[in-house]
Amino acid sequence: MKQKFFAIGAVAVLAIVGVFVFEYATLAQRPDRNAQNQQRGNRQGGERGNRGGMPGIMNPMSIVDNSWIDLTFSVKVDDETLVKARPVYQMTRDKFAAKMKELRASGNWQAMRSEMQKLVATVGPEFQASLKEVLTKEQMTKLNELTKKRQTEMQQRGNRQGGERGRRGGGNQ
Repeated sequence: MKQKFFAIGAVAVLAIVGVFVFEYATLAQRPDRNAQNQQRGNRQGGERGNRGGMPGIMNPMSIVDNSWIDLTFSVKVDDETLVKARPVYQMTRDKFAAKMKELRASGNWQAMRSEMQKLVATVGPEFQASLKEVLTKEQMTKLNELTKKRQTEMQQRGNRQGGERGRRGGGNQ
């Protein structure tokens, strides 16, 4: 009797697993699957991995945010220094956010890319100069090393993903 229940249970489990596998295998083959994913908020195609849809450029606000995280947790400055540095970070982040909002409204992605590069070229040195007034030379050196390391990792990650789009699953197509 136990063997019968075991056999029936095993067949039922296999049937359920088979149904799920069949469901997902057929879902992947549907021609309208991209439309379904976009309805769920999953972006497909060129914007994957580039928040805000700026292909080929790193988000300057995320660089500022990551620099703040590095300053807080990796450089480990005291609270007084963090209080002094916060307005510098906030002002820089606000400049980037305002410009990005303005450029997104225009919808011209090529102009957006060049304008953001110009803004980074002008605001970046101002940001560094303001931080030098707050941080010690050692803290500034360590922060710059961490920022360069993070940017290099982001570029490598972006380069790796760039040529591999649409090839998940490793199947030969």
